Amino acid sequence: MSDVPIGELAFLRKLQRLLAEGDFVATYKFALLNALADSSLEREPDNDGSLRVPVSALAEKFIEYYWPQARPYRAQGGSGFVLLQNTGRQAAVINAVAAAQAAHPTLPAARAAKLRWHTLVTKVAGTIEGMPLWKLQTVGGERDEFLYREAEFAHHTIRLLPGVPAAFRALYGLVLDAVRGAWLRQITNIAANRPVLGSSDLASFLFGSERSSLDGFRAVLRDHQGGRCLYCRKELRGAGCVDHFIAWSRYPVDLGHNLVLAHDACNAKKRDFLAYPAHLERWQLSHLERARELGERFDSLALPHDPARSRAIAWWAYEQGEAAGAHAWIDAERFVRLDGSWRGVLGAGAGRDGGALALVAERPPPAYQSE
Repeated sequence: MSDVPIGELAFLRKLQRLLAEGDFVATYKFALLNALADSSLEREPDNDGSLRVPVSALAEKFIEYYWPQARPYRAQGGSGFVLLQNTGRQAAVINAVAAAQAAHPTLPAARAAKLRWHTLVTKVAGTIEGMPLWKLQTVGGERDEFLYREAEFAHHTIRLLPGVPAAFRALYGLVLDAVRGAWLRQITNIAANRPVLGSSDLASFLFGSERSSLDGFRAVLRDHQGGRCLYCRKELRGAGCVDHFIAWSRYPVDLGHNLVLAHDACNAKKRDFLAYPAHLERWQLSHLERARELGERFDSLALPHDPARSRAIAWWAYEQGEAAGAHAWIDAERFVRLDGSWRGVLGAGAGRDGGALALVAERPPPAYQSE
């Protein structure tokens, strides 16, 4: 079989047809597409542009996505109802996650219970291999294996075909909007869900992360950053704002190493922009080179973190930003067009002293207002 990398336009056309014409009885296929997109951001492809992804990694993604959805949904003052994710009986993954929630109040606590977590991941992986993995690419009764091939499945691992990881990376925002929009419509169209949905904000319930939990990171980040704002380096005199270094709008997951403490004003000015490479270097020195130290603090409070994942997301975000000619935020209302200097920051780090936040690039280049 030919392994000519698929182009972005061809990928989008096939994805659009899959979402429009595919047979979706349960929501698993949407979760699988979401997991493939996220994995393409977080993992390094092979030299030929393909990417091997263990089904166990996809299973962990499923648990992450379905964790909030396995809780009772309360709308219009009702008593609560776990929304069906299948046109028939409840989806097996929802039942498995709900059982885990009965024993563990939070997802980090469930992960920490290693034996039970392994059992849960194995069970969900079995469901993925038994159902959506081989049905996802069937449209109109025909198999169109543009994402991965069943014949290449080995050792519980799939191989995303050349060009697919790159397309997921380049089109991540569009893919996520399309997949989650279709997921939302699927749940809304299940007759048993309609009485409880009313006019409530179903999207926030399904896909909104537990952002209120960010308060748990505040004390750790304050101590780790020496009581200073990561961006302006001035002392934090108030509570400070827990900010997603790579903005939530770009990658909506709360991970400890991607969170920094900043002044409210700095956070408000940075908004969803990528930070100027000087800030990126400061984050690299503080949060990635001292990842173990910071991770131990997060572990003590059962807070979610994954430094390798956070670094991979940062690389993806800056890579896409450079390609798109994005503006990088310096301070106040100053921005500069992002160039390739960020690569030297994220590609560096070995052997450097991460014991203190560096004051780098104190004289940024001439900047201009964001257009």
